[in-house]
Order: sequence, then C-alpha cells, then structure tokens
Amino acid sequence: MFACLILSLLAAGLFGYRWKRAETQLRKTVEWTHFVMDSFGTSMEFPRPPYATGIRDTVYWQWVATMGQLQARGARQVARHWIGLRSTLLDEVEIAQLKQEGLEDPPRQLRESLMARADLIPFPGVLGGTMRIEDESIVLLERPYAFARFDDGHIGGSMLLQYSVLSGGRVDWQRLWASRE
Repeated sequence: MFACLILSLLAAGLFGYRWKRAETQLRKTVEWTHFVMDSFGTSMEFPRPPYATGIRDTVYWQWVATMGQLQARGARQVARHWIGLRSTLLDEVEIAQLKQEGLEDPPRQLRESLMARADLIPFPGVLGGTMRIEDESIVLLERPYAFARFDDGHIGGSMLLQYSVLSGGRVDWQRLWASRE
C-alpha cells in the first residue's frame, strides 16, 4: 500500500513537471506567433504611384495587385507553418525519432491518421450529426500522447489518446480518456 502511494506521488510529480514544461512552451509559441503576425502588418507595403506621365495607371495597379498577391501568398505559407507548430509540443528530437520510424512529416501524418479514426470517439452524434475530429482541434503532446476535440455540429467533447508507429509508417491509436460536453 505504501509503495503504491509513493509510486502514485512520483507519477503525479512527473506529470506535473511535463504539464509545466508544456505550458512554458505554449507561452513561448504564443509570443513568437504574435511577433510573426505583427511583422506581417509592417511588411506589406505597396510602392507609391509613379509620378511620370508616360506610365498608365492600369499597368501600375495591375503590378501592385500582383505584388500584393505574392506577398499574401508568402504570408499565408508562413502562417500555415506557425499554425502547424503551434498545435504540437513535439520537440525536434521526438520528430527525428518519428522520422526514423517511417513518418516523413510526423505532425501532418499523425493529424491525418487521427482525423481518419472517427471510430475512436466513444459517443454517437445527435440529431443526425456525425462525430468527427477537426485538424485545428488536435494538439500533439509529448510523445506518445495527443489531445483532440470532437463534435458533430451540436455536441462535442475531448479525448486524450496514445499512439505508436507501426512498421511501414502506419500509426496505431488508443483512446485513454474521453469526455462529452
């Protein structure tokens, strides 16, 4: 009995440490995301209209629109990159290990494999809805855990999952906990 108590206290301490570390990493990610998003506002400056009378306005505005589209495309790519990093707590070592186990792009592949596994949701949809996991709701915690929210458009919930990478880069998921809201 005493050994179980000591073991449970050690496990609680370990999970508390991991939680604190995850919160610190989340805070750093939020600060970096704000920095990146603030820099978008200052980098999207368009050139002033030319003062020469020989240049037609339509050519100038077509050029401005093309430059704006190119800058917006680059900004979207950067934003997608940071959104992907924001929802993962996997560090570079864990990502490298997952790559060695057969995953080419571990965060993307883990999310896609989890979204395809609606059978892990233990609650049925209501009013004709189908329960599903959305990409934005998945947070990849330290290996081998993930957190995901699910809903059917009417009700939803959350679940904690554990994964393992099988041969051939396949991912096996196991639900550890789920709650409906």
